[in-house]
Amino acid sequence: MLVLATGGCLFGTAGSADPATSAQTAWAPLPASAAGALKDPREQRGREVFQQRCTACHAAIPKDGIGPPYMPAMAGTQALQARYKGAKPAELEQRTDLTGDFVNAIVRGGLNSMPFFRPTELSDDDLSALGAYLARKQR
Repeated sequence: MLVLATGGCLFGTAGSADPATSAQTAWAPLPASAAGALKDPREQRGREVFQQRCTACHAAIPKDGIGPPYMPAMAGTQALQARYKGAKPAELEQRTDLTGDFVNAIVRGGLNSMPFFRPTELSDDDLSALGAYLARKQR
């Protein structure tokens, strides 16, 4: 009986959804302020993805330097700050040199201490939107 009851969980069912974009996801869009809304809907979705998935490590370093428990504040931003030593902004949202292809490669493959993210963790559509958002300042 237990095998039959868990079979749908282990092997999926016709009703299962992509966890990165389903309505049941914990990563539902954050409410955007009207003043801060981007005109391009893909870039707007990319901002939502960044806020949901990336800010824990890649947002601005808090002035008090306090981050999540047992972690340095904005570990990704600090790592980029140490790497670039002021030659490039450490905050990803401030960069003007990022391309969608570069963002895709780093997110899917990981780099140094940054883990890779599978399509089941971040859908291809959301990754494409993230790339569009982070590359928007390049234009």
